[in-house]
Amino acid sequence: MGRDHRLHYPGAIYHIINRGNNRQAIFLESADQRHYLRCLYHYKKKYKFQLYAFCLMTNHVHLLLRVSEWGTVSKIMQSLTVAYNRWYNFKYKSSGHVWQGRFSSSLVSDDEYLFTAMQYIEQNPLRAMMVNNIGDYLFSSYRLNAHPANSRLIDRNKNPAFQLLGSDEPARCLAYQGMMSRRLDGDHLKSVRKTLEKNGEYMSESFRKQREAILPKKRRLGRPRKAINP
Repeated sequence: MGRDHRLHYPGAIYHIINRGNNRQAIFLESADQRHYLRCLYHYKKKYKFQLYAFCLMTNHVHLLLRVSEWGTVSKIMQSLTVAYNRWYNFKYKSSGHVWQGRFSSSLVSDDEYLFTAMQYIEQNPLRAMMVNNIGDYLFSSYRLNAHPANSRLIDRNKNPAFQLLGSDEPARCLAYQGMMSRRLDGDHLKSVRKTLEKNGEYMSESFRKQREAILPKKRRLGRPRKAINP
């Protein structure tokens, strides 16, 4: 079954996963992941998107971001993959594609579904049994979201779901730690994976209706029908 076409509009939130070509490792040492984060910050400034969560695994990356009118998700990912591909091939004296041909993405609503996507992303190292504690993994956004210190990379103060967690930043961070301590169950895991596989939508029905009301309607293909005189 083919994938759905991606829907683009300013303000949309996407959960993105990009894998190495043939699922090969794309980060061979920690310096590689640090360089990817530098690229991510560079294009975050260029395309003015908001970043809510990320996780850099050995052979794939997860990103959760809200796009602006300055760049579509496809443009953002093209810039990121080309920049890292060029750097990787230079560093390791290799050639060819580092990434697979097409990244996966799903649209996410800015309510409890956004929290679930953040759990899915930041709990990846736990599910892969790479660490015993979520805070021990160095290359995810968990520690940036869970502690009050300011970050240039994560837009905690613009995350609508995060802002509902408490009356101030320390309270919100403490509540976030508690939320992240609860593992996602099998049904939620399957639902997130299914929407990523199909470039689908991971959102509440109420949000879906609100979004459909503000999006421009598609024009019918072909010539407009002639008016029929009474």
